[in-house]
Amino acid sequence: MKTIAIVSCRIFEDELTFLMKKESGKNKILLIETEFTETIETKFASEGIEYTKIKEDGVKEAIEKESAGETDLIVLQLIEFSMEARPAVIKDVVYDKIRDFQEERIDGVMVFYGLCGNVLGSIEDDLKKPECPVRILKDEDGEIADDCICVALGSRKRYANILKSTARGEGTYFLTPMQAAYWRQIAYASALTPDPDNDEMIKMVFEYSNYKSVGKVSGLTYEKGFDGIVDDFAKRFCLNITDYEGTTSVIEKSYENFIKEVQKKDSD
Repeated sequence: MKTIAIVSCRIFEDELTFLMKKESGKNKILLIETEFTETIETKFASEGIEYTKIKEDGVKEAIEKESAGETDLIVLQLIEFSMEARPAVIKDVVYDKIRDFQEERIDGVMVFYGLCGNVLGSIEDDLKKPECPVRILKDEDGEIADDCICVALGSRKRYANILKSTARGEGTYFLTPMQAAYWRQIAYASALTPDPDNDEMIKMVFEYSNYKSVGKVSGLTYEKGFDGIVDDFAKRFCLNITDYEGTTSVIEKSYENFIKEVQKKDSD
C-alpha cells in the first residue's frame, strides 16, 4: 500500500479529473478543501469519482486514518492560479506544500506544474528525499514542460515550432478550456492587467504586444461552452482564431512513470 500526493496548479483541474476517474474505486482519493475546490468537486461528481474531502489542517490525521486499509491513497492539493509574473510566489508556495507532505507518511509527490518562469526547473534536486521522491511534468523527450500550454500541446518541441511558425513579431494568446473559462482571473494573476474587467485596457495590452491570434487548444471537455467563449474572446479583442489539437500525453505519461517509480521503490 502506498500514499502519494499531487501538488497541482488549479489550471490542471480537467487533467486531474481525467486521471482520478481512472483511480476512483481502485484507490482512495483525498481532496484538500480550499476556497476554490468547488469547481473540481463538481467535475468529480459529474464523472462519478469517489473522494473524501479533508481540511488543510487535518491532512496528517486523514492520512493516518485512511492509510490503514489495503488500497493506495492519493492526496490532492490544488493551488490557485499563479503565473510567471509571480515566480517567487509560485516557488515558495509549491516548495512549502511539498515540504509539508514530506513530513507526513508520503511515498512520493507529483507536481503538476511546468517551469513557470524557470523557477521550478531544479525542484526534483532541491527537494530530493530518497524515501519521498518529487517529480514534475515532463514531455516525451524527458524535458520539463515550459508551462500549462506546453503541457496541453504535448511537448516543448511542438510548442516551440508553433511559436516559430507565427509571423515575425506577431503574438498568439493561447486558451485551453480551463484558461478560457477563467480568462479574466488568469489575466489578473499573470499581471496582464490590474483590472480584469477593463476590456479596453486588455485590448490595449494586446495591441501593444502585437497579439494577432488566439490559439484555441482543444482537449478535455469538462469545462462547457469552450467554443463560444473563444469566439467571444476573439471578437472582443479583435483576434483571429487558430485551432490546435490538445493532448493529455504529458500528464498521463508523467503520472504513469511516477507511479511506477514509487511502486519500485516500495518493492526494493
